[in-house]
Amino acid sequence: MLAIVSDIHANIEALDAVLGDIATRDVNDILCLGDNIGYGPNPRECLKLAMKFFKFSLIGNHEEAIMLIAEDFNERARQAVEWTRSQLNNRSLPKEERHSFWNYLDKLSKLEKVEKGRFLFVHGSPRVPTKEYIMPRDIHDAAKMKSVFEQVNQIMFCGHSHVPGIFTEDLRYIHPSKLKNGEFIFPNDRKIIVNVGSVGQPRDLDNRSCYVTFDEEKVCFHRVAYDFKSTMEKIANSGGLPHYLADRLKDGK
Repeated sequence: MLAIVSDIHANIEALDAVLGDIATRDVNDILCLGDNIGYGPNPRECLKLAMKFFKFSLIGNHEEAIMLIAEDFNERARQAVEWTRSQLNNRSLPKEERHSFWNYLDKLSKLEKVEKGRFLFVHGSPRVPTKEYIMPRDIHDAAKMKSVFEQVNQIMFCGHSHVPGIFTEDLRYIHPSKLKNGEFIFPNDRKIIVNVGSVGQPRDLDNRSCYVTFDEEKVCFHRVAYDFKSTMEKIANSGGLPHYLADRLKDGK
């Protein structure tokens, strides 16, 4: 069995809680769909855990922005990018440590999509891997969903929107709360898209971290409570991250 995480966003309290939950399950490897950093107060600590525990991590739009220019980000997201960059470049850190962060990010920049048999892994969408969102409302956009599904062999896992759920080829969206025990059995005759949700900044009005486990037969969503108040306090005291990024953790939006 494998676990998939995404959109950790430098939230070490959330990541620690999720890794602890994964450790209680029969999981062989952990895959990450990107955005280890950005928004949150502990980018260095989260990158260290990513390097240690993840079999692979894809590049997300926040890693891409750190490496390049956050030209399509809103002002609050740009502030977070600049603050995160300053943390990774902190001259009080040993040179080897700083280099390890940037070497890891450079490696991610070369990994937009991974395909293993009938499974496709991407941060956002196969059409525009780090940029395009697949949202619940997109089930009403038949042309978009048809174009996306054309690039899916059978089962695709993504993140990016921070909203977990199942998208079916016949234009249905199923939130994990509607699944018995959070489980969805893979169909043999239909393509599906699984959004695994967000570890560090959930946006489906549930402030618990979200991740999935899966095998050849089914996927299961897991929600994990974490000490979001500590993360909020760190953001408020960061000296560079917008307070809005703390407030949204409490409400899961």
